[in-house]
Amino acid sequence: MIQLPFELENYAEEFTSFLPPVLDEIERQTFLKTTYPQMLSGRIQAGLLHFLIRLTRAEHVLEIGTFTAYSSIAMASALTKGGKIITLEIDEKNTLLAKEFIKKSGFERQIELIQKNAIEYLSGLSEKFDFIFLDADKENYPEYYRLIKPLLKENTLWVADNVWWSGKVLNPRDEASQAIAEFNRLVKNDKDLVGYFLPLRDGLMLIQKNKSI
Repeated sequence: MIQLPFELENYAEEFTSFLPPVLDEIERQTFLKTTYPQMLSGRIQAGLLHFLIRLTRAEHVLEIGTFTAYSSIAMASALTKGGKIITLEIDEKNTLLAKEFIKKSGFERQIELIQKNAIEYLSGLSEKFDFIFLDADKENYPEYYRLIKPLLKENTLWVADNVWWSGKVLNPRDEASQAIAEFNRLVKNDKDLVGYFLPLRDGLMLIQKNKSI
């Protein structure tokens, strides 16, 4: 993960000022109540997701990996009227926390949280989405690639998190690193897709259908 100097990160966060104030409380509670609070998207990345939802005017959003709903709420705050997010989380404790925070945020109507194994859910899915955010179990990233690709419309923007994996993709040895490195190669070599590797935090891959084909 790229770690900005403390002063620069604070400066960047200061000028990412359009996010819901409730996110500050969610961040505090996530650090108090979860084992791996570093899984939180953080204000800069959540701000980017919010802005991308605004730019694309996405109405039908899929999030794979809710954690404590920090990114869900950031994206929901950018939805157009009538827009909705379906977000998937398998961990029961995270689901309970996320539901609590979603209720507190006031975005209950915009966010549908489903506690289910994402692979199982996606395997039976045929509907297409305007925006997809992938931030789930890294070992299954190649499988997510295969399952998500059919859900893309012509202008769908798909964002995959942790594609740098703290730099481990440069010399992948463990299962997660190897899976993410394979995912990156799959996107790169897929002529149906265009991908942009954004070196923000732990790496984001921005993916769309290749309209030139």
